[in-house]
Amino acid sequence: MCGILFSIQDRNVEPTDKFAPTWSTLQELNSRRGPSAQDSHSVALSQPNNDSLGPTWSSNIDMTFYGAVLHLRGDHVSRQPHVSPTGNVLLWNGEIFDGIAVDHHENDGRVLTDQLEAISARCYDGPQDHRQDFLNLMATIEGPYAFVYFHAHSQSVYFGRDCLGRRSLLWHKSDQGESTVGLPFILTSTGYSAFRSELLRLEEVPADGIYSLSLASNSPKVVTKHPWVPAQSSSANEPDTMTLPFGRVNSAVPQDSELSVPFPDGLKFDQAHPDVVPPITEAMKEAITGMIEVLGDSVRRRVQDIPRTGLVHDARVGILFSGGLDCLCLAALADRFLPEGEAIDLLNVGFENPRSVKAKAAEEALAQKRLKKKQGVAESSGSTDGGKAKNENTKSVKPDTRFNVPDRTTGYESLAELRKVSPQRHWNFVEVNVPFEEAMAQRSEILERIAPLETVMDLSIAMAFWFASRGIGYIKNDQGELEAYTSQAKVLLSGLGADEQLGGYSRHKDQFTAAGWEGLIHELQLDLDRISTRNLGRDDRIISDHGKEARYPFLSTNVVQFLSKLRVDLKVDLRYPRGVGEKILLRHVARELGFNRASSHWKRAVQFGARTAKMTDSGRSEIGQQVVDRAAE
Repeated sequence: MCGILFSIQDRNVEPTDKFAPTWSTLQELNSRRGPSAQDSHSVALSQPNNDSLGPTWSSNIDMTFYGAVLHLRGDHVSRQPHVSPTGNVLLWNGEIFDGIAVDHHENDGRVLTDQLEAISARCYDGPQDHRQDFLNLMATIEGPYAFVYFHAHSQSVYFGRDCLGRRSLLWHKSDQGESTVGLPFILTSTGYSAFRSELLRLEEVPADGIYSLSLASNSPKVVTKHPWVPAQSSSANEPDTMTLPFGRVNSAVPQDSELSVPFPDGLKFDQAHPDVVPPITEAMKEAITGMIEVLGDSVRRRVQDIPRTGLVHDARVGILFSGGLDCLCLAALADRFLPEGEAIDLLNVGFENPRSVKAKAAEEALAQKRLKKKQGVAESSGSTDGGKAKNENTKSVKPDTRFNVPDRTTGYESLAELRKVSPQRHWNFVEVNVPFEEAMAQRSEILERIAPLETVMDLSIAMAFWFASRGIGYIKNDQGELEAYTSQAKVLLSGLGADEQLGGYSRHKDQFTAAGWEGLIHELQLDLDRISTRNLGRDDRIISDHGKEARYPFLSTNVVQFLSKLRVDLKVDLRYPRGVGEKILLRHVARELGFNRASSHWKRAVQFGARTAKMTDSGRSEIGQQVVDRAAE
């Protein structure tokens, strides 16, 4: 994980120009993402005056590259920008897990720089020759990334995100239109909202291709997209394109003969008896085996060889842990590939939500009143201990019911199963408890981190991830007492991508009800197409604010390819009721891993599981800044 920042400026503008404070703020924000090392590099270009450059472009421009590094690859910290003897410059925010060989002693940014140099050395006939080889190289990378690359010979700047958009990259184009670029031109991993700056108008760089900008004197200043295209499309293998590493969602509608037989003899599913499961066909058996293999390999690549910075038993890996199906399977698979004596942190967040606390108190009071009325027992302020003597020497911490959110309950239930399956592992269940006052105090800062997104829903989700990834909370000791604990894990696994590919949302059920298997397939494809714009950039900016890196095993391109090829009913079968049919493949995988109870858990959105939703009286139509402003009044 790194923070990368790049700008093109007019050299004739004085350093005291209004852009200087903006650049300084962006440097500070990006440095949070990379606390291990920070560095910068400048390149000056002088060009003859040429009207084709456009009225906003000077004949003398400066490029500034700034990189902040979080050390997660290689034996030593490798500073960036990576500058080659030929003048090429690379800013790299990514992880190469496959496609290009990277030894665990090496830094992947340095390896990629060497690969780019080899291409550059072969291609001096023109920018087009270099460009296609460059695009082909980037298309081979399996892993999340965002980057900026200056190719000195062709005077071209390339930048972009991976095909799923797993890393954040924002741009400011000086309001020159959809493709035209004015100065200053800025690319940054993170930024802040337009409410704080009239100068900065950031947007997410689309993850639909790699973009280039020619700085040659005879080139108009427009960005050019070099798109990702499906392998089976007519435009595959055309110049200036990259082939997607996975195909479209399998569109085959299952036939009756291929479908599993419903529960026999009228037997109905009961969540209290999770051993009652749908029949498993031979095709499903193969899917289960394949899923465990490909997801396990994805987890292995994401947890192995993480540099150790603390004690030998300290956790290097944390899991954003709601206790749900997705994160539980990731925990079990991570357990297979980490040393036995090493802890794994399970980060479980709960918020004090005054609305929920008040509603729960009223509900409990009403239930108590009804019980007393039924029993004819008069109200009494006294209490009994059931005849059991108290041990005065035993320390205890009274549970704080403010944080008994749904995800806390589910988390402890899944933890119990996890400890049965893997008793030798030291599982740190970290209770991240967020009082209402602290949530409100940090709300404005969190809103800045999700910029340019600004909806109340984005803010609610971001608050849960921001506090969870910070990792400040409590764990229970051997006596069951809560002790203060701060997670030192720099790599956090997330289950994002499971619901989108395996039909875990209620909208999938709606589409299946309305339009059958065809409607469900269409919705799954839509979710995959838009995942970069809905989730990933926001989550990357939020989690990395604490110098942590989110990794998404379900979004390995190898996992996406495997699931895209599967027939739809082997992934999700919504003929069955809730808790059975959605994500049916992953439920079978969970049972295969030993989690019978958790295999029937329902999907619960993080903002409801952690209770960040509706913490105030904000309306759906409000944007996040309006909520923050009202809270401050």
